[in-house]
Amino acid sequence: MKKVILIDGNNILFRSYYATAYSGNTMKNSKGFPTNALYGLINMIQKIIKEENPEYIMVALDKGKTFRHDEYKDYKAGRIEMPDELKQQFPVAKKLLNAMGITYYEVENYEADDIIGTFAKKIDDPNDDFIGTIISSDKDLLQLISDKVTVKLLKSKDYIMMDKTNFVDTYGLEPVRMIDLKGLMGDASDNIPGVRGIGEKTALKLLHEYN
Repeated sequence: MKKVILIDGNNILFRSYYATAYSGNTMKNSKGFPTNALYGLINMIQKIIKEENPEYIMVALDKGKTFRHDEYKDYKAGRIEMPDELKQQFPVAKKLLNAMGITYYEVENYEADDIIGTFAKKIDDPNDDFIGTIISSDKDLLQLISDKVTVKLLKSKDYIMMDKTNFVDTYGLEPVRMIDLKGLMGDASDNIPGVRGIGEKTALKLLHEYN
């Protein structure tokens, strides 16, 4: 089996930027250009290569508004606008990925999540000789876990490796049911309300009881 690593690029760049920005330690080069997100991205990729030894790596990036904004005008409303210091680092991140020989994808009207989902489904094809690991801190991507796809769920100082067994042990559901779970409880980070008064605990209880 050939190992494929699918990286949520926006997630890594945001995490890297805020890890230092919150402490007021924004890294800059000799010309005053911010580099903290770039530094974090490169460190993460080097760590992934060392730990996972994959045959293939793909980095997925967002590209502006998506079809979800057309469907629901308040999608991701209320989020703080991306700081200029972070915004400036995205074009350089793409140049760095090219220089490292790592493919990145961004598709008009779609999110990085959609790109990762497309690759994950390709890996799931029983006729293809691939296994995959998704790297992100976004729990939405847990729905893509399968017999051939795992998720390295990043935490503030470490990670949790989630495969199908771990997911079922944690939630008592098949991974694809993450869709139902989020539908009931909503997702504050994306400004999706869910059902009034239902959080994760109640949503899980309902899904366990009524399937």
